[in-house]
Amino acid sequence: MKKYKPKNKRTEHAIVKPATRTTTPKKPRARVVQELAAHFEHDLNKTLQLSIQPDGSVVYKNYIIKINELGSWGLYNIQSKHLIDQYYLKTSAVMAAKAYNNTNLEKFFEIKQLDQKYWANYCDTLVYKHNIKTAKEFDRYMILLNKLEHTEFLTGHYKEQISMMFKWSFV
Repeated sequence: MKKYKPKNKRTEHAIVKPATRTTTPKKPRARVVQELAAHFEHDLNKTLQLSIQPDGSVVYKNYIIKINELGSWGLYNIQSKHLIDQYYLKTSAVMAAKAYNNTNLEKFFEIKQLDQKYWANYCDTLVYKHNIKTAKEFDRYMILLNKLEHTEFLTGHYKEQISMMFKWSFV
């Protein structure tokens, strides 16, 4: 009896060489890349109307958002240097500058309220994380764990709301 051998038998240890390219792709010239970058930067500045300063502050039209001595972000008028309001998140301060510039006070106060709710839940999360490490009783540990999970959920929820509001405001 003869053994069956397929005609197109390929060995498992066969070495297959990858196909090589005959032409090499050309690298873009540095000058072209710089022109494209300058064009992109000009388009971005025209659409966003935001200017980021070297110290981390942001300028939006007639308003500047910079960190103050308390560690929060202050919304200031450029001409009068008058503090309009303080925010815990930089994105909230930028959105508030846009709402204040458009005299949309309803949105301005909504942004402030979201910022305060986010910060309150974030601070609670930090407190519960610290207290859960020192809890010795099981009942106290479970209560702190429950509160921690709840505040983390609310922090994420408010952060997501602020992010969506920022996208809708500037994109």
